[in-house]
Formats: sequence, C-alpha cells, structure tokens
Amino acid sequence: MNGLTEFLRKQKEAASPERAERRRKEWLAALDQLIQQIHSWLTDAEDEKLIKVRKSNITISEETLGTYQAPSLTLTVGTKTVTLKPIGGVIIGADGRVDMQSAKGTYMFLYLADSKKWVHGFGERPSGFPELTEKVFTDLLKRALA
Repeated sequence: MNGLTEFLRKQKEAASPERAERRRKEWLAALDQLIQQIHSWLTDAEDEKLIKVRKSNITISEETLGTYQAPSLTLTVGTKTVTLKPIGGVIIGADGRVDMQSAKGTYMFLYLADSKKWVHGFGERPSGFPELTEKVFTDLLKRALA
C-alpha cells in the first residue's frame, strides 16, 4: 500500500491550488519575458513605422492552471498580419507554448523551464530544438510575411 499512498500524495500535491498558482505565475513571467524580448527585437522597425506592434490580452482556460489573462502580440506590416498567441502553460514535452500565426502558416515556440529558455519547436525532440534567438525569430517572421 505504501506505493499507492505515495502516488496519491504526489497527485494531491500536483493538484493543489497553491501549486497551480505558483506554476501559473512562472508561466506568465516567462511569457511576459518572451513578449518583451520580441518587442525589443522589433523596436527599430517600429520606430521607422515599418511594422505596427500591438499588445493585447487573451483569456486562456486550462484544467491545471485555471482561467487567466495572457499577453499576446499582433504584428502588422502593410496588409499582412502575424499574431503571437499563447496556447498554454501545460504542454506535453514543454512548459509552455506560443504560436506565431500568419496566412503562411504557424510556427511554434516552446518554453523549457528547466533551462529557462524559449525554443523554436522544430525537430525531433525538445533537446534538439533551436533556441529562439533574434536571428531565428527574424527568419521565421520573414517567412510568415513573405
């Protein structure tokens, strides 16, 4: 019975409101950092009025984290629009996901909490995904706007 008791204790702890609140705060902090970083990469183009950057909030509901407001970005270049939309903080294989969506397709950004970094979800497994750097982001944005 000890194995079952230990398992049930871990299940109870994982489902606690305190843990959910802590996890939600961690996820939103990582998401805020990503949004700020992307916005900073776009500052020069925005200053020259080559791109319009609009921040807004969307409502996300997740079984584990509950319902919360999360930041998103809408990027507009002429008549083309790219949206950076958070999908959730509870993702299989990662600790959060944001999709960059355009008429050309969707690019997935994943948050890896253990290494505290964002990666482009492209490849066979998260350990091989390229880190989301300014160059990677710029290349993907160019594809999304092409």
